[in-house]
Amino acid sequence: MPELFAGIERQDNNFPVPYPDANIPQAWAAGSIFLLIRSILGLEADAPQRKLKIQPCLPECLPDLELSNLSVGDAKVSLRFWREREQTYWEFTHQDGELEVMKGNGEQ
Repeated sequence: MPELFAGIERQDNNFPVPYPDANIPQAWAAGSIFLLIRSILGLEADAPQRKLKIQPCLPECLPDLELSNLSVGDAKVSLRFWREREQTYWEFTHQDGELEVMKGNGEQ
């Protein structure tokens, strides 16, 4: 199913049809990168409790990743992630403010 039915006749010379009322970029597409990063890093923030859980699993096509100035409440943290063989590791590169960072399984 197409995402949008515009009522414009199909012709051989005008595909794709520009549609001026379409929201470009669409919100789901613009925000998808943040969900992807959150998913592959296993990030779960609890700002009121000043906690951040991390359970990273970088894919082979992304052997390293660095997040800078990630805000959790009033704290900011920068983290580096890298992959060695099948395992993903991480470390702090910078932290401002009070924030407890733990592995996704509850370990600190």
